[in-house]
Amino acid sequence: MSGPSNGRPTKTRPLTAVLGLAVVFSSAVLATLFLSPVAEPMRGSDDSRRADIRTYVIGYLLALMLTGAAFAIVYWPTLASATTLAVVLGLALVQMAVHFRFFLHISLGKSSREDLQLILFSALIVILMVSGTLVVLLNLRARMM
Repeated sequence: MSGPSNGRPTKTRPLTAVLGLAVVFSSAVLATLFLSPVAEPMRGSDDSRRADIRTYVIGYLLALMLTGAAFAIVYWPTLASATTLAVVLGLALVQMAVHFRFFLHISLGKSSREDLQLILFSALIVILMVSGTLVVLLNLRARMM
C-alpha cells in the first residue's frame, strides 16, 4: 500500500487481482492434492475415487464462490451496514453447510448422525467458552471505566 501526502493509505490492488491470485493459488493446491498419485490400499475402484474427487471439487467451487460473494459485498458496499452484516453471516452459515456436506461428508442420513451430534456438541462447548470469556472481559471493562 502506498499513501498520498496526507499519510492515509490508499488501495492499490483491485479486488479482481486479489481474487485472481486466490484462484491461482487454490488451483495449485487442488492440483497438488488431487492429481498426485497416491497409493490407497483400502480403495477398491477408480469410480469411487472419481466420485470423491468430484465431491471435493464441487464443494471447493461452492466455497470459493461464497467467499468471493462475501468479499464483494463488503468491498462494494451497496447495502446498509446492518444488511451487509446479515448477508455476510448468512453466507457464512451456507458455507458451513457446504463444508459439512462436501468436505466432512456429514449429511442428515442415519449413518452420519453420530458425527453430526459430535460436531454440534463441540460447537456448543466452543460457544460456551467464547461467551464466558466475553462476559468476563466485558465485566472487567465495565469495572475499569
